[in-house]
Amino acid sequence: MFKTLTTTLGLSSAALLAASLADAQPSPAPPMTAYTAPAASACGSETLQLYFPAGTSALTPASRAILEAAQARLDGCILGQVSLNASAADARSEAEAQSLTAARIETVTAALPKYELDGMRVETGPDATDPASTLWTPMDRKVEIRVAAWAPEIS
Repeated sequence: MFKTLTTTLGLSSAALLAASLADAQPSPAPPMTAYTAPAASACGSETLQLYFPAGTSALTPASRAILEAAQARLDGCILGQVSLNASAADARSEAEAQSLTAARIETVTAALPKYELDGMRVETGPDATDPASTLWTPMDRKVEIRVAAWAPEIS
């Protein structure tokens, strides 16, 4: 009797298993392409140079494009200190150079948050060039931006 009971119990559990497999959803198809992890952004410090037309402090379309490209490269990075250094070789006097470098730094400082490049702290330092020494560097009318950046670490 014990042997008959275990055989009957084994057959009924096999029937239940077959019924549950018949009602189950089919397995999904295997992927057709290999999984590739998303590319990690190469975060690193950058130096950008924004040039200005002679005598002006307005950003040019080329300068905006440089800022947009830097924003794309540094997307997802942690930004640290940002330092600005301006030069105005196009100025005719020391006073004009001081005024022009201050205006250019102000323009760039105002534009950095729009491009998410303002970092933790922005330091400025105008580099007013002596107009007499600019005969050999007439195109030195720029703001140099140094952005410290690094990849976030998850621990």
